Amino acid sequence: MRTPILPSARTSMQILQDMSLPGTKQALRNANIWSFVAAALLAAFYLASSIYIASHRLYWFDEIFIARIAQLPSVATMWQALAHASDTMPPGYHLLMRIFGREFGYGEVAMRLPSALAMSVGLLLTFDCARRLTDGLHGLIALSLLTCSLLPYYGYEARPYAFYFMLSALAFWIWTCTRDDSNWSAFFFGATLCLAVTMHYYAVFCVVPYALWEILHWKPGKRLSRKLVAGLVGVALPAALLAPLGMAYSRQFSRDFWAHPSFYELRAAFSELFPDSLLLLALMLIWICLTKSGKGKTVVEEMQPAESLGWLFLCIPLAGFVVAELKTNAFLIRYFIGALPGVAVALSCLLWRHFHNTYRVSTGTLVLLAVWGSANQLIVARHPESIDPFGQQTETRQFLKLEGTLHDDGKRFILFHNGMSYLAAEHYSQHPDELILLRAEDGAENIPSARVLVNLSQYSPLQLWKLDDLRKHARETALIDPAPETLQALRQDGFQVGVRFSKPIEVVYLQ
Repeated sequence: MRTPILPSARTSMQILQDMSLPGTKQALRNANIWSFVAAALLAAFYLASSIYIASHRLYWFDEIFIARIAQLPSVATMWQALAHASDTMPPGYHLLMRIFGREFGYGEVAMRLPSALAMSVGLLLTFDCARRLTDGLHGLIALSLLTCSLLPYYGYEARPYAFYFMLSALAFWIWTCTRDDSNWSAFFFGATLCLAVTMHYYAVFCVVPYALWEILHWKPGKRLSRKLVAGLVGVALPAALLAPLGMAYSRQFSRDFWAHPSFYELRAAFSELFPDSLLLLALMLIWICLTKSGKGKTVVEEMQPAESLGWLFLCIPLAGFVVAELKTNAFLIRYFIGALPGVAVALSCLLWRHFHNTYRVSTGTLVLLAVWGSANQLIVARHPESIDPFGQQTETRQFLKLEGTLHDDGKRFILFHNGMSYLAAEHYSQHPDELILLRAEDGAENIPSARVLVNLSQYSPLQLWKLDDLRKHARETALIDPAPETLQALRQDGFQVGVRFSKPIEVVYLQ
């Protein structure tokens, strides 16, 4: 049986001796209570602020796909749509949004609320895991480190990444905080990873650090642990079941996927997981130098198995990079958000080993991380419009201001060349049936966003035209940011091109 993941024996004895001192038990009890209160307050702050930010942002392209697929007539239709490459994600999150949307509607807050809740639960799971391995103060450090990562962004977006993170945190908690010889623990560990893969295909990589840890600690004649076997089965079953959906998207889009793997992207991956990591690390080291006394010897305890396992979570992006190079051609750092819980717990264990007798160091580190993360969240809450992927939110608002003028000018149709702009405008337009997306003449769309819209249009109504359709209705149509080749073709047909607006977005009329 594998050794339980607990502090080293020497450290445990020292702690027990210290606890026998008068007043120590009560002090530890009070410290634990206050750490729970602080963790709950931080989680509540990120939940409330995420909901507030969600309520002040428009949907963007990826989120609208989730909403549209969740609203399809039946689960079978959803499966067919995903089997025809209508979205990059497996169906687990779409099903969840379907259930949630039917109860609470498909508005921005309702569809983003599950992500905010999942993020908050994941923060608390990571805190509790680190607390059990160290103490309440270092548990709060693990939680606060997560708030300085890319995680908070996905607490106010209707995409599966917050759930992916939460399930990764739950799997890590089960592995480190439950018995190794328990069949139920193994079952829940495998079930958690299974559910994660139904949320995101790349969640299969969450099993990598556990497999590596067992390989590094393998001895001749030793069997794989029950939890690892359950985890391997848990990722293999949904991967096999959902393979037709993933392969359908891969066949159409892997070659043209916009986020290709490269060594440049790999170099940037870890700094993207923790965007301000170098600055925070520098400030932490300065604080250690200012507070750590040079007197006496510092005895550093052995690395706990949980800390070792947590650092192995850094292998998740590396494994994803190899698979992206060999097959998928898709390498986005958010695909590896499942690495965050392990790294956060590992750092808290590292600080505890070195500084559990010098609480000024850990306290200062906690204050630095908690204030930094909270300040960033407050800045976004004050300026939610700053969260604007590809400038789409700004562009959509600009179009909506012009839409009434175009109707007053007698334009019955509004034509878009950009699929991302079209879908967002169509979602918020007062006259969605009058918004049109121009397709390629040969039907072979060169831009992936246009191709995926054509796939979705088979199941969720969208208005698509070819150039001949535009010729028939040219004088009734306003063109939004038209492509030069389209205007050239229309000029050759004898149409006169007039620019109605040049800013903030270009609008062209034909005569």
